[in-house]
Amino acid sequence: MVAAEDISLLLVALAAFFAGGTIKGAMGFGLPLLAIPAMTAAHSLPMALSIAVYPVFATNLWQTWSYRAHAPRRILPGFLLAGAVGLFSGALLLGYIREAIIEIAVGALVLVYLATRGQRRKRPGAGGHPSRFAPLFGFTAGAVHGATGLSGLVGTPYFHALDLARPTFILCNGAMFTLFSILHGPTLTSLGLYQASGVWIGLAALPTAFLGLWLGGRIGRRLNAERFSRVVVTILRLTAIIPIWNGLRDILGG
Repeated sequence: MVAAEDISLLLVALAAFFAGGTIKGAMGFGLPLLAIPAMTAAHSLPMALSIAVYPVFATNLWQTWSYRAHAPRRILPGFLLAGAVGLFSGALLLGYIREAIIEIAVGALVLVYLATRGQRRKRPGAGGHPSRFAPLFGFTAGAVHGATGLSGLVGTPYFHALDLARPTFILCNGAMFTLFSILHGPTLTSLGLYQASGVWIGLAALPTAFLGLWLGGRIGRRLNAERFSRVVVTILRLTAIIPIWNGLRDILGG
């Protein structure tokens, strides 16, 4: 017998993964950034992370393969290697630090980035963050993913600051989320945080995630570089507010 709570959480997951998949198909990110805060609000962060493992892995593996010819070799290897180390560190934090504090801090950092990015002069080619900083941002993105599942609030602004072309931007985000989702399930399990009851919800939401991915891909191919960058900033601004809202609600309500 399926509990009413599980049915309501499934409905939230279906809507969140479709909306997030549409954004991801167009922009290369947005699935966990939208889905995890929505499911956290409906249940809990460990449950949201557990549900998201399979949809995030499957959609990002597909997108990474589709854009594999656009991998930036100077950036990605160091970013991903450091990110793998950071992920386990972040998962450890989830057991010791109140999740609301982590959510507020990460969301606030993104808003700071967005508020200051227009004040920096762009460098030709590589934007504001040289590739030598890739391991630092990779470790931080991994740590945030391990603690909250929201590595896109660190990795995506970094890739955006590099002024990457849309295919390369999508490939970088896809590779980041694919690796982190592969590692996240076993890491959560080893720490006793994985919610096995969320597996069927994640699998049930897969078709809606891929439907959104297909729809978003058709939309995204019509965006020029300038409009693409503006939409990225808008999505980051909105998705940064969600974890801040969740965190404040948890603190004030608790």
